[in-house]
Amino acid sequence: MAERLINLQGAANVRDLGGYRNQEGEAVRFKKAVRSAAISQLTAADTEQLAAYGIVKVVDFRSTAEQSKEPDVKIPHAENIFLPIFKEDETEVSAAPRTLMEQIQAGMDAASQMRKVYRHFIEEDYSRASYRRFIEILLENEAPDTGVLFHCTAGKDRTGFGAALILSILKVDQETIMENYLETNRNMVQKTAEMLKQAQAAGAPEVMLDGIKELMKADQSYLTESFAAIAENYGDMSGFLKNGLKLSKEDLTDFHKLYTALS
Repeated sequence: MAERLINLQGAANVRDLGGYRNQEGEAVRFKKAVRSAAISQLTAADTEQLAAYGIVKVVDFRSTAEQSKEPDVKIPHAENIFLPIFKEDETEVSAAPRTLMEQIQAGMDAASQMRKVYRHFIEEDYSRASYRRFIEILLENEAPDTGVLFHCTAGKDRTGFGAALILSILKVDQETIMENYLETNRNMVQKTAEMLKQAQAAGAPEVMLDGIKELMKADQSYLTESFAAIAENYGDMSGFLKNGLKLSKEDLTDFHKLYTALS
């Protein structure tokens, strides 16, 4: 099987969703959907590598503030699509690491704040509309060997739920979806260590260091919170796809054809 992890110099946690098998024995196609952390530090060699890999669209889930501070490096011949998951005026909840750190400094518990973020993916109209548009973009990606790269900042929360959504539509089992989600923890060890080192050098208090660890971690309880919100509001994932994201049977059938293959 091809390797899922795409090693780049200037971006972490870059992974193809290909190769996972669903309950019907189909395999998710490689080179169609790639998840990533921020791509603001890509080298010229990285951009050429991603172009050669077939990336033709880049979906940025971040806020305007995140995007303007660290804009994406352009991948040759790829279309950039800005698709924030949260409303720009959202003050109660945000998945932007800087905003979350400010909330932790103000006394909020990091873990409970993260669970709130994952619940909002499901319960906020704006977030659902963004994820619906994301699925539409993936449905538009009809040509073989052309891929969509989607990312946020750490590539684990907004991006993590986006990956879980794709794999759920493709009927990959929940245990495998969770494995894909938790893989971030292996891939972000170096990045997290760098952040902690910088924070310590700047004299950050222990509560801040603990907050960084929490924010950079993919925790099973976080994604479980999204699934719990789906169960409470829509019954199950199929109910969420139909009534939450307003996806038709035809949409789901077409998605299967584009993103899975018998092998």
